[in-house]
Amino acid sequence: MTAVIIPAYNPNKDLDDIIKKSKNYIKKIIIVDDGSEIPVTVKSEDVDILRNDVNKGKGISLIKGFQYAIENTIKQVITLDCDGQHDPNFIPEFIKCKESIDIVIGNRDFSDSMPLHRKLSNKITSLILSLRCGKRILDSQCGYRRYNLENIKKYDYNESGFHFESEILIKVLSNGGEVAHVKVP
Repeated sequence: MTAVIIPAYNPNKDLDDIIKKSKNYIKKIIIVDDGSEIPVTVKSEDVDILRNDVNKGKGISLIKGFQYAIENTIKQVITLDCDGQHDPNFIPEFIKCKESIDIVIGNRDFSDSMPLHRKLSNKITSLILSLRCGKRILDSQCGYRRYNLENIKKYDYNESGFHFESEILIKVLSNGGEVAHVKVP
């Protein structure tokens, strides 16, 4: 079984639309409210909402979502950001990848609209992580991912914020984990 996990901190109006589109492909949706000033509510009744009492960071929220998924016998999760930058219509592309692959990462098409310093930062970070992990990572900063929880749960994680997404790559891929990429806008 596969679920979608959406960490959310003070989400905008896009969240309900993201849920609706995601449900076209995956029925199990888990929102992790990371201590939003106004607790997250959604229009859909069959969404699991977990809450952090205070803002703890994206990494802590993802770990909480992973643990909940594992407790509910979910084998794989797809992570989406709550701000609408990840189009749920690409979920089938993540699902198509072999189930045995540990991490499937979205590979964004960096158009001319992205500032040059952000493009360079992403390319440099991806190169450094590729060298560190011994695996080619095309877009290390993309949070649109599919995780195979069987291998992910083997490790302890220390990062609580956005660095968690790099830490998980280092721990899993440096220890023989497999990575694949899916083109996303």
